[in-house]
Amino acid sequence: MDKHKLLMIIIIVLLVLLLGAVAYISFFVLKLSDKNPNESGSTAPQSVSLTVDQIEKVPLSSPISTNLFNSDDGVEHYVKINLSIGVNNTDKKESPKMVESLTKNEMVTRDIVLSILRGHTYEDLSLPEGQELLKDGIRSRLQEEYGSNLIVQVYISDLAFS
Repeated sequence: MDKHKLLMIIIIVLLVLLLGAVAYISFFVLKLSDKNPNESGSTAPQSVSLTVDQIEKVPLSSPISTNLFNSDDGVEHYVKINLSIGVNNTDKKESPKMVESLTKNEMVTRDIVLSILRGHTYEDLSLPEGQELLKDGIRSRLQEEYGSNLIVQVYISDLAFS
């Protein structure tokens, strides 16, 4: 066998082994990150039910008003919403930090809420199921943005359409 062909076979085998190793390592890294959803510092599991007293409410300083995604009816709809973010306060070390972060970075929260609202139509939000989906979407995006599962609830105190 020619030395050139032997060298090519060795290079191909090494590349296949390298790709296999990368795939193997990536699989286990992803698997480990899925097993630990509370790595942000929260010691409370996501599935634990909390009482009202175990959730600290962090209200936004003022309502948010924006236009909604265009509806099938051809009319431009607007929404005005006032909400609070619920933080699990059972973690006495991390909870105050999260409340402070939410308060200090309110503009980040407002931006997230605005971007989510603008993706919904009047028809979506006029139904109770749509409002629950909105709250879940806001909560999920805030958890992602702040890197914490301590954000456990979104409360809507006012919701008005025009």
